[in-house]
Amino acid sequence: MYLVYRWLLFAVRLKNIKKKEGVCHFQGRNEQGKMNAKSEDETYTRLITDLRDKLKIPAKKIEPKVYEYGFLKS
Repeated sequence: MYLVYRWLLFAVRLKNIKKKEGVCHFQGRNEQGKMNAKSEDETYTRLITDLRDKLKIPAKKIEPKVYEYGFLKS
């Protein structure tokens, strides 16, 4: 249960980091002020893609527990 909490906390922090200017520096903003979905920086794009892929691994591990403990209903 503790591990589930830690990964959920990590995901929330990652989402909050995206709102900050550090990520916007690499991805930029469109005319409406929203952050762009992609970056022209190849290194950043490769690293963020790798991070997102690696976050899917623990997500698959905790998914059954989310339903088992009743956080979400199936």
